[in-house]
Amino acid sequence: MKENLPNKNSFYSLSDIKILIIDDDVDLCNSIKFFFEDHNSTVFSSNSGEEGLGIFEKEKPDIVLVDLNMPGVDGHKVISSISAISPDTPIVVVSGTGIIKEAIRSMNLGAWDFVCKPILNFEELEMSVLRGLEKANLIRENKNYKHNLEILVEKRTLQLANTIDELKFAKEKAEASDKMKTEFLNQISHEVRTPLNAIISYANMLRYTTNEALAKEVEENFSIITRASERLIRTIEHMITISELNAGSYNYKPELFELNEFLEDLLYKIAERYKKKNLKFTINCEASLCSVFLDKNSIEQIFSNLIENAFKFTEKGEVLISLLMENRKLKVIIIDTGIGISTDYMRVMYEPFTQEEQGINRRYEGNGLGLTLVRKFCELNSIDIDVQSNKSVGTKVSLLFNDNQKRINTELHFYR
Repeated sequence: MKENLPNKNSFYSLSDIKILIIDDDVDLCNSIKFFFEDHNSTVFSSNSGEEGLGIFEKEKPDIVLVDLNMPGVDGHKVISSISAISPDTPIVVVSGTGIIKEAIRSMNLGAWDFVCKPILNFEELEMSVLRGLEKANLIRENKNYKHNLEILVEKRTLQLANTIDELKFAKEKAEASDKMKTEFLNQISHEVRTPLNAIISYANMLRYTTNEALAKEVEENFSIITRASERLIRTIEHMITISELNAGSYNYKPELFELNEFLEDLLYKIAERYKKKNLKFTINCEASLCSVFLDKNSIEQIFSNLIENAFKFTEKGEVLISLLMENRKLKVIIIDTGIGISTDYMRVMYEPFTQEEQGINRRYEGNGLGLTLVRKFCELNSIDIDVQSNKSVGTKVSLLFNDNQKRINTELHFYR
């Protein structure tokens, strides 16, 4: 059976290994002792089970070789005692009983291997010792690995718990900050809009009660007051809306309405404010169905900003709005012949508080929030927006309504 033995060179050396031999056969005990001492092992020997257990407790050997048939404390008692004290210490039975049931009993008590006497070739015993030492080493490494893994898991679990607590605290802090910011903006809105509304109201009242001669002289001044006040109110409203969208607290309320009629009213209202420019403006409805089931307020915000920009940045020419169907989806196109948008600015035009012309001497007023709101409201209503523009030529804005028909069908089914 030597051919089935492992190569002893595949294991570590017997040098500096502590071996305990317990055998009442003095000659064999000494022979084994001399053999392993030749391999630079430290060997302890005993001719009785009782003495051997004492040496084991004192010296803590790496492996134990034990005979079964000994007077007094026999080998079975030795195996049972050592296994109870140190279950990871390998025990090799060296016995001449040759009875299978004795070997089985020994293994059940905690022995790791069994070598039969007489020992004609000590290499077999050496291989058995090396197997036991290797197995003990693997068990020890596995326990160390499990122990280190448990420590690592405990450490990572603690870190994760701390991270979760930190994230929870950061989330609560962010929510509190958003709430405070929203409350602050609402408060500011109230404190600013209330006096501004009073200013606008009284300015208009004075405007119409002043005599005609004086009215002609101050008409432009009253218009300036009204425009400046409305500009401040619009800025506050934009900031509050941006805050609501970022905080996820915007109240989205879809309703069914006719987009062509809605856009026609909006177009004429905005065109009235820019009538001094004498721009041509047209709305064409090529689509047979222009019903939409969307949030009307956000749709108004989208088109108010886009149509306002078309008029504001166009000094001569026209503003054209078209409604058509493209792949069974409603599409709205706004074209102007204005100053256009540069390629560089188009990369950042949706960023808040950005404008192509910067500084207090810029030609066009605005707070830089209009296109930011347009982009966010388009996302909210599943609308794809595409902007094409050339400097000094004009701008074309296309809005494709992706889920509109599905929303309408859902709404009609609900009411049925």
